Amino acid sequence: MLIFLFVMLFFNSNNIISQYEYAKKLHKLKQDKKYYIEQIAKDKKTLQDMKNPKILEKMGREEYLMKKDNEDIFLIIVDSTKKQ
Repeated sequence: MLIFLFVMLFFNSNNIISQYEYAKKLHKLKQDKKYYIEQIAKDKKTLQDMKNPKILEKMGREEYLMKKDNEDIFLIIVDSTKKQ
């Protein structure tokens, strides 16, 4: 009986080590799924916002540094490594 139990726990294709690895992989896949669902929701909101011309212009100016022909852009870069 003990030999059968030993073989089933350690030498079978569904042994304890394999089951632990499968559980760990399943946990990581669930975390990835949650992350991608959040990213999809965020991207859907961004896509919806891009339908509004004012928000689209704001995004272009802030994120992609786009400007009109008669404008100048001044970037202010703050050095975060410098202590006050």
